[in-house]
Parts: sequence; structure tokens; C-alpha cells
Amino acid sequence: MKLQTQWNLSALGSGINDPVFAQERTLVEKKYAAFARKWKKDQSFLHDEKSLKKALDTYQTITELGTKELTYIYLMRQVHSTDIALQKAEKKAEEFYQEQAQVIRFFVLTLGTIEKKYQKKFLSSKELETYHHFLKGIFDNAEFLLSEKEEYILSLKSGVAHGNWQSMLAEFLSKQSREVFVMDGKKTVKKRQTFAEIQSLTHHTNKRVRSAAATAVHEILAEFAPLAEKEFNSILENKKINDNLRGYTRPDHARILSDDINFEIVDTMTGVVTNNFKLAKDYYTLKSQLLKTEKLAYHERNVPVGNITSKHSYEQSVDLVRQTLERIDNEFVEIYNDMIYGGRIDVYPREGKRGGAFCMYWGYSDPVYVMLNHTNRITDTTTLAHEIGHAIHGTLTKKEAPINYDTPMFVAEIASNFCEEYVFDLINEELSDKERLILNMEKIGGAVSSIMRQVAGYNFEREIHDVFRAEGYLSKEQIGTIFSKHMKSYMGTSVTQDAGSENWWVYWSHFRSPFYVYTYASGLLLANAMRAYVKENPAYIDSVKKFFSTGTSMSPQELFDSIGIDITDAAFWQSGIDEIKDLLKETKKLAKKLGKI
Repeated sequence: MKLQTQWNLSALGSGINDPVFAQERTLVEKKYAAFARKWKKDQSFLHDEKSLKKALDTYQTITELGTKELTYIYLMRQVHSTDIALQKAEKKAEEFYQEQAQVIRFFVLTLGTIEKKYQKKFLSSKELETYHHFLKGIFDNAEFLLSEKEEYILSLKSGVAHGNWQSMLAEFLSKQSREVFVMDGKKTVKKRQTFAEIQSLTHHTNKRVRSAAATAVHEILAEFAPLAEKEFNSILENKKINDNLRGYTRPDHARILSDDINFEIVDTMTGVVTNNFKLAKDYYTLKSQLLKTEKLAYHERNVPVGNITSKHSYEQSVDLVRQTLERIDNEFVEIYNDMIYGGRIDVYPREGKRGGAFCMYWGYSDPVYVMLNHTNRITDTTTLAHEIGHAIHGTLTKKEAPINYDTPMFVAEIASNFCEEYVFDLINEELSDKERLILNMEKIGGAVSSIMRQVAGYNFEREIHDVFRAEGYLSKEQIGTIFSKHMKSYMGTSVTQDAGSENWWVYWSHFRSPFYVYTYASGLLLANAMRAYVKENPAYIDSVKKFFSTGTSMSPQELFDSIGIDITDAAFWQSGIDEIKDLLKETKKLAKKLGKI
């Protein structure tokens, strides 16, 4: 069979004007309106089990409509990012489905008003078993829901009170450019670069190039810090208002509820990571030694300690990932083959295509898609493995009912990291000691960024929201001081908090989606720990597959309990960190063996 290197989106549509999309919109409008007419009038589902089952069955069916159009347009936008017609189509589709969502919003809000005695009855009902966790989530969170009109107002204002601020700053930054040094063969020459390009140059192996890039980044961030001050304060205030209206007890309450976990789990995980910041400090000390410098500048944290000359074509990457999956599970291989031969992966960069990589699974009945920007680097192989992990998770979860087809952010990165780690091990087997040292350092650096840096970011968010709520408006200097404090807490003394680095919060977009960052840490740590279980007992892969096949029919804690993992136990989180510590020890030994330190 021939590898397909571009998406085949025929299962979704044939173009933005595909008549199927118009037909589906008509169907959505009709079905949503009928649902609202029926169940706004007939309130028997508030106390009658059979009536509730009928309403939920219909709700599950109609909310699956419309995903093909939204998915198709979104994917086309990724590979034709400057196409105005696509941008207009996307906006029009989003507005339509947002309006339709309002038509049936009453249903979930009304479910939240069910009396306690009926709640207990419904949650123990065999007939409603499929909807058990869906209902439990609504009942548990009902106290934080507002009236239908109030919820509608909050949804309408979210764009102007939050989204527009965020997109404004991101757009302004994206339009910035400066003349900086770039490599032209073996020479450095000045060339105008965009902000994103300049950021990537701060990691360049040539010191002159990265230093000039860092200066430009600092200039741009300093220029936009006054604007970011207004933007960030507005986002902080908007969140405070929303939280107060809903009665949340702490600033990260909304995020924790959306991740279907509790304070104890998040506090335990972030506490263990914070207590292990020494791992990051030791890593940066080793990196400074390998780069023959007393201290790393703030922007030099991700500078590679060398170049790996080995290359992996896409075909080689595909073979390596297949070899890896064959060692793990046959069903994983079947899903993988469907992806690579079925036109479900868009592989190479090209004009108009956005950077980065992702896996997307929105609609229960729609295919899973992956985007790459493969340029034959070894890390492109691990990226393929990472996104295929997501694809495996998204495919196996289709064993659930549509209403439970989702992945809480807290666990969304487990399958991806799980598969990536195995491929990393396989790649390591084929490298020389010199290349293994380079790849190990890159791997540990990625772990430090995903775990320590993100938890330091979470700690920053906790403090900044608390200070704002206590003091009111915060100056850019105040924000910068708090930011630098938390960055230094994990970097240690081997990284300088040089002038200008205090403004790097300005472009860190995750802070505009509050408390999202801790989920990066949880995903990698959970993947590390689960992989260690499989190493100890290969039969544990069945438990891993159970995890990947379970969407939101259980909470993450219930699911982990069912496969013998206690995520409230600090020792469990420590075991995930110990995996990285072991790799760091091994890497130090390798560096000494090679005479690098």
C-alpha cells in the first residue's frame, strides 16, 4: 500500500459550498427546534426515568450533528491559512452553531435543577447507566450554573471581554518584525524576520544569531508590555467577575471542574513537581557545562548541545513508529495503518500551511486527523509518534457512547507521551554515544519544559490571580516581578534572569486560558508512570488500553482507580519524575564518558 501524505477529507465534505453542509444545517435547525419545543413543554424528565432516557437519547443524537462542516473548514484553514473565503466560512459556521447551541442550552441547565431524591434514583438506574457520569457531572456542578439568560449573556460577552483582547495582542505580535542575524551558509547576515521566526532563532546554536534574536524579542515585548498590561488586567478582571457570579472558591476552580478532577489531585501533583524543581536546576547546570559557559542566558535554555546529523525521511519515521507499536499492541498497529494509508495525515510543510503538529478528533462519527510539518529531523519521528498516540486514544474512545466521546485535558497528553517515549527508546538504540547525549539532553529539556516550567507557570498564575483579587489593577512591573520569581524558582542559578526576560509573560498565550498549563505536567508524568508499570508487567498494557478506550464515562480518578493507580498519592507522581531523574543520571555518565564535563 502507498503512504498518503496529504489529507483526504472526502469523508467530511468536498468544499466549503458542499450542499451536504447546507442540508446538515437545515437538519440541525429543525432537530434543535423540535427538541426545545418538546422538552421545554414536557418536564417529565425531571422525575421520570423513562422520559429522561428518551430526552438524553435524543440530545446525544442531535448534538453529534454539524461536526463535519466545522471539522472540514478547520482542517482546510490549517493548510490554506491565508484563504479569505475559508476565514469567512469558518466565522459563518461558528456563528450558526453558537446560535443553535443556545436553542438547547436550557436542557443541561434544567437537568441541574432535578431534586436530590430523583438525582439519587437516576444515578443508580441501570437504564441510565450510559449517562451516569454525564448526569453526575451536571448534578455536582449545578451550584455553579446560572440561569439560561445569564448563561447566554456570559457566552455572548466571552468574545468581547476575553477573546478579542487575547486575539488583538496575538495579532499585533505576529505582525512585528526586526532585522536580526541569520545564517547564510557559514556566514551571519542581517535579515528581517517575523516575531515567530525571531523567537525560534533565540535557540540557535550560533551565539551571535541567538543573542541578536533575544535582543529583538526583548525590544518587541517591552514595546507591547503596556498594551499587554491592559489586556492581561482585563482578562484577570473578566475571570474574577465570572468566578464571583458562579461562586467558585478559588481562581483555578473552573479549570479543575472542566478537567473532572479535584483540588487534592492538582495540589498533590503540582506540589510534588514544585518540590522537585532541583531536577530542572541540575539539568540547566549540566547544559551550561556542556555549552562551556558559566551561566545560560534566559533565552538559551533550549539551545541544543550539538547537532544530530542523522536524518529520518518520512518513510523511515513511519517504519520506526510501526516497529515501536508492534512491540506494544496489535490494535495500535491497525489504527496506525489506517492513519498512514488512509489520507488521515498531512505530512509536509508547504506555502500557506501553518506550523506545528496536532491531532484532531471532534465528531464521534468522523475520522481522526493528524497534521505534521515533517522536515526529516529525528525529532520529527518522535512528533509522529506523539500525534499517533493521540490518534490511538481518539480512535479507541469511539468504543464509548457519543455523549462520553471526549478527553479531559488532565489526561489528554498521556497516550501521546506514552507512544513518544517508546519511539525515543528505539531511536536511541541506533545512535552513537555522541548523538545519544544530544538527544537525551533534548528529551530531558522537553520534560523540564512540560513539567517544571509549566508548573512554575501554574504557580505564577495562582499568585497573579490572588494578588489581582486582593489589590486590583496590576502594573506590568508587578506582573513581571512575580513572573520572574516563579521562573527563577525552577531554573535556579545556572540561568540568568537577564533584563527583558521579565516580560516573557507577554506572549505566553496559555496564561490567557487560565490554569491550562498544569495539564502538560500531568500528561507526561502519568505517561511515564504507566510506561514503568508496563515495563514491570507487560500484561499491564491491557489496563493501558482500557484507559485509552474510556472517555468521560468515568472521572479520571475513577478510571485510574479501576486500573490500580492512585493519583492522590504523592509517591505515584514522584515515580513519574524519578523516570526523568534516572535519564539525567544516565546522561551525566555519558557526558563524563565522552569527556564533555
